[in-house]
Amino acid sequence: MLLAIDIGNTCIDIGLLAGDETVCRHKFPTTPPTDADLQRLLAALATPSIGAVIGSVVAELGAAYAAACRDFFSGPVLQAGSTWDWGLQIDYDDPARIGVDRLAAASAAHRTAPAGQAVVVVDAGTALTVDAIDAEGTFRGGVIAPGLRLGLNALSANTSFLPQVELAATTPLLGQNTADGLRSGALHGSAALVEGLCTRMAAALDTPVAVFLTGGDAPLLHPHIAAVHTCDPDLVLRGLALAYRRRTA
Repeated sequence: MLLAIDIGNTCIDIGLLAGDETVCRHKFPTTPPTDADLQRLLAALATPSIGAVIGSVVAELGAAYAAACRDFFSGPVLQAGSTWDWGLQIDYDDPARIGVDRLAAASAAHRTAPAGQAVVVVDAGTALTVDAIDAEGTFRGGVIAPGLRLGLNALSANTSFLPQVELAATTPLLGQNTADGLRSGALHGSAALVEGLCTRMAAALDTPVAVFLTGGDAPLLHPHIAAVHTCDPDLVLRGLALAYRRRTA
């Protein structure tokens, strides 16, 4: 058993994994916790005899969770880094600057796909990332765009008359009022962006691709993206676990 923690800009995902299976999973907003809160959380999730892996794009929170886990668990507690062995070759200008969430998701997708299958990984979170892994298992880079909610927030904050709106899964394509127009832009616009990028990435790799979708807004996007083969909310957690096992083998 292993506890995997994915700390994003908006949400924290925590999963207890047995091999590739997620036994239980919790999600909550990214906020600085107290030491007492962390200890209560860990005690509710797992026994002290196991280990933990933390992947974080928020440096101070990653350190806080790692320290709390080291106090609680007797097994190895590791904070994942971009330069770890992710089971991939890396073709990127500065590999140390790739987010561990992107690498973890890419690693799990590559492991899940049939041998020799190129993959595209879409992570719909605060940012919308679309990354390509070729048939030889090389991370080839990708695209970083505003996530659905970030785009809506930016429009509201930087214009005089556009309101703040919440996303809705049943948003019509043709918005007949300002609020629905904004929602459609976020939802259908992001879906079209992803489909277009998947097509272009398949052409750039010169091979068909299997498309994996993950992230907090994946359930909203999934029904609107025909190209998606697999929607897996645990992709980053499973990738962190894979890298942890390589590191501690």
